[in-house]
Amino acid sequence: MKKILLIVLSLFFLNLTAQEKLYKKKVLSQLKIPFTRFDYNELEGKLPDSIHTALKPLHYFEINGNVILHKYRQMLLPKKTWAGRKLYNEHLFAVTGDDYWFTIDPVVDGRLGKDNVSGATTFQNTRGIRVEGSLGKKVSFSSTIAENYARFPKFFDRYAWATYPQIVPGYGLNKSEDFIHTDYPYAAGYVAYKPGKFFFLELGHGKHFIGDGYRSLFLSDNAANYPYFQVSANFWHVKYTTMWTAYQDLRPEFTVNGVYKKKFSAIHYISWNATKKLNLGFFESVIWYNENRRGFDVNFLNPLIFFKTAEYEAGSNASNTLVGLSMRYKLPYKIRVYGQFLLDEMTVSKFFGDKGYWGNKFGYQIGMKYHDAFNIPNLFIRIEYNQVRPYTYGHSTVTNYAHDYQALAHPWGANFKEALMELQYRKNRLYAHNTLIFGKKGFDFPGDPVAYGGDIYRYIRPQDKSGEKRLLQGNLGKMLYDNFEAGYIVNPASNLKIFGGFIYRKTSIEEPLPSVQNETTKYVYFGIKTHLWNDHFNVF
Repeated sequence: MKKILLIVLSLFFLNLTAQEKLYKKKVLSQLKIPFTRFDYNELEGKLPDSIHTALKPLHYFEINGNVILHKYRQMLLPKKTWAGRKLYNEHLFAVTGDDYWFTIDPVVDGRLGKDNVSGATTFQNTRGIRVEGSLGKKVSFSSTIAENYARFPKFFDRYAWATYPQIVPGYGLNKSEDFIHTDYPYAAGYVAYKPGKFFFLELGHGKHFIGDGYRSLFLSDNAANYPYFQVSANFWHVKYTTMWTAYQDLRPEFTVNGVYKKKFSAIHYISWNATKKLNLGFFESVIWYNENRRGFDVNFLNPLIFFKTAEYEAGSNASNTLVGLSMRYKLPYKIRVYGQFLLDEMTVSKFFGDKGYWGNKFGYQIGMKYHDAFNIPNLFIRIEYNQVRPYTYGHSTVTNYAHDYQALAHPWGANFKEALMELQYRKNRLYAHNTLIFGKKGFDFPGDPVAYGGDIYRYIRPQDKSGEKRLLQGNLGKMLYDNFEAGYIVNPASNLKIFGGFIYRKTSIEEPLPSVQNETTKYVYFGIKTHLWNDHFNVF
């Protein structure tokens, strides 16, 4: 009994030296670094260009652990009491031994706000728990479970109630039925294993992001979490990742006996440091579903195959293949330029000879980011442009590039132009972050069965003799969005923050839709949160 009591007490009362040893073990482990734009914008500016940063979240072992450890030490406050250390510096519970360790922290997001459109007081009430640890030097694990109850600003609510069943953008299914509040769960976790120098394996439930931009045209964290199995190999100047995932289509016409339609995906991404300054990437993805009891297609288990070949063997309509190229180049003064080109479908003769042909389905991104701008530590500036043609990511069956009514790449789907600017700064524990976005998108018209290429769930094209389909065709909408947030990092170990912010959002559209109206939103909010993932308020 005495031994059990000592173990329980040790959960709370690790001394400062033990906490330091624990953090050193953590930054060398196979755990993921939580993917938040603010933290990654700062982190990537301190990493050498030899590190492959496109596939996120990064794992601690992939980078120089001293970068993370140095930041943590800089942010420590001289707290001598147990309560002060736990609140401001340390994990709430921690156990560490010679060849194992684990931590337990609460997950919270409590915020209040005011939305001028609805006039209502908005709120979010998130309660959860996060467990992380390692067994030996080769195995790490993490699990996060949270329950969420919220009332969002009106513009965001419209997206949560625009589909059946309802979803919360970025999270998944909404359990509430009162059309005022949202009630949704959050669950993520994984087990990671590094058997040797070159290979890495991970089995989990979560999401990923591929690219160097604010947006990704390949794979983003926009959709809900999904099950996956990831294998990576890192050798020479190359990091090669292959990943198998499972998604679902929530549309009622594909639901049988309350079971949603399942679909599967295989993804390859090769990151190659061609020179000390230039990184090139190759991306390919294929989505298929259980047509004719096809199940999980073993043709796509081969990590070295081109998916288009296997797609033809199974029938070209049975799956949907995407390919892409990416680049990042380092300029002087910590400036990096980057870009992506995504190709969904093309006919070679039409691609170069008929730029308006509907089957020319592609998108591109170009951007610039400036770390420690103007020699000011932790000042970050980004400028980015994204454009995707109509019908890109869509498909005639359930194999569109989406999961739980949400796009797997850019959150706006297709048929849009977007320009954005991101600015952030951190001084010790104080921070500020601003995102400014302007975009145009071609929507469908209300009640019209014809699809104009912006909604990747609809594929009935307008018929005309030329087959020409213009970018931004259809029901033209425009959006100006600005989100400013400032706050204080309460605890760098758990990433607990207090914050306040303001969103200005102005939208206009030719013919209003349930999710898009002619309105100007002014939304102010404040609260406290464990910052482990990104918000998704810039939907359109």
